[in-house]
Amino acid sequence: MKNELEAHYDEFKNNYDILPTNNKENKQKKTDYLNEEENNNNINIKLVLDEIKLRISVFMGLQPSEKINKLKEKIETCNISHEWNEYNTPYEKMHLDFYLYQLEKYSQEDLNAVNECIKKMVGSFKKVEINLTKEDFVFSKYVTEYMDLIINNADDEKLKAKFEEIYWKFPEIIKTIEISFKNIYQKYEKKIEKYYSARTEEFTKKYNKDDIYQMKIKLTEQLRMETGRDGYLIFNKFKNNEYSISTYSTESIDKIKSNYFNENSYNYENLLKLSLNLFEYNYILKYNYILKDMKERLEKKEEFKSSKATALKQINQVEAKLIKLNKQSNSKLPFMKKNDEKWLFQYNELLKDLTEKYDGFDNERFNDLIYSKLSKDSTILEVFKLISSNYIYFVTETKKNDETKSITDITEDFNQLKEEVSNKNYCILNSIALLDEKEMKQIIVDKFKLEGVSLSIESLLPENVEKTINEINILINYEDINKSEIDLEDIELYLEYSKIAGEEQ
Repeated sequence: MKNELEAHYDEFKNNYDILPTNNKENKQKKTDYLNEEENNNNINIKLVLDEIKLRISVFMGLQPSEKINKLKEKIETCNISHEWNEYNTPYEKMHLDFYLYQLEKYSQEDLNAVNECIKKMVGSFKKVEINLTKEDFVFSKYVTEYMDLIINNADDEKLKAKFEEIYWKFPEIIKTIEISFKNIYQKYEKKIEKYYSARTEEFTKKYNKDDIYQMKIKLTEQLRMETGRDGYLIFNKFKNNEYSISTYSTESIDKIKSNYFNENSYNYENLLKLSLNLFEYNYILKYNYILKDMKERLEKKEEFKSSKATALKQINQVEAKLIKLNKQSNSKLPFMKKNDEKWLFQYNELLKDLTEKYDGFDNERFNDLIYSKLSKDSTILEVFKLISSNYIYFVTETKKNDETKSITDITEDFNQLKEEVSNKNYCILNSIALLDEKEMKQIIVDKFKLEGVSLSIESLLPENVEKTINEINILINYEDINKSEIDLEDIELYLEYSKIAGEEQ
């Protein structure tokens, strides 16, 4: 319609320009011609506006899809499979690793956040049918007092007052609470393991783990397709400038197609396959720093055979000394008052030693999982599953790689990795062993060349791969939009009309 109107305007202008004005009669004819055109234009403008309003009215009736929400709910139910994860211990299943890291983070920032974190850990033990009491906290009478209030749900004011009272006498209170929870976990570990074993046995009587895993993959793909083809979501992405019309113009799309595909190789299946393989390859690049560390650990896994047991034995020795000192402090013996300074020095030294040993134990616990769960033939996917099941290891290695990265961003990456390793049928990650020395870029290029898809080594370089992935995903989005209930031309019309209407206001 726009082209037709422009052609008509050009014809009118040419005709109008050549009309004679040499006498009164001709001048009147030219005026009449102009007035007639103006009347016709007004009619055409009304017809065009009516047509525009009719075509864009479809967007006013768009609603969020209930099907998408139902798919998300079904996927969420599949996440029960995380509890059966063989790559983490009950320590991770209870999220103690996460809570203890947060406790350390909050210890210098926010007392309310500290208390909430402590309450969550108490709740984690309760979920595995262990009701903690103050007697479980054996390293300090001050910690025993404070935890008694927490366990009995004292209000914030009482907690704040008690903390204020204790802190000046015992500044190490939060660090001692942290160590206490690690000690308590070791104390109840066998009981907790039995709890999770019983739950897993009960679940597996009704459900098959592999079936749930495949169901999640299927549901995730359905969700991707539903969200990609949902008119409401598509429209709002254009409206909110997440997508641009120029990106999805025929000219732009044809240019991207020609970079990668010929007429025979361009199809939806190849797009999805290429997108997945590029995603896998990019994950290898993104987490190369972790995979490099895992290679080194896996190559010397036999050294980890007894490292956890040795570390735990050392911890038990220091804990016994710390408990003995605490009992001395609680006694009424006269000599204790004379030796308060000596006692405090010994206590702080032992607390520092125990803290360091527990930090080392986190590493040995992870090494023990490598020893028991991985082999030198383990695939990259198996390694990623182990990594994404151990928060402390992920945070530690990421901080080593980038000290400036915030813990919030690291946690988000961790949760994303944990989700991603269980929601796709991977090809590269599930076929290649971590210790294989292969030229991944060349393998991918050669594989797709056989299918008529043109990838270059340059397009897979770390500085270019994101662009390559983005272009393939644009083609997938384009195909999904074309299968949706709305039309790109109508979206463009809506955006143009909204812009004009906004300017007029």
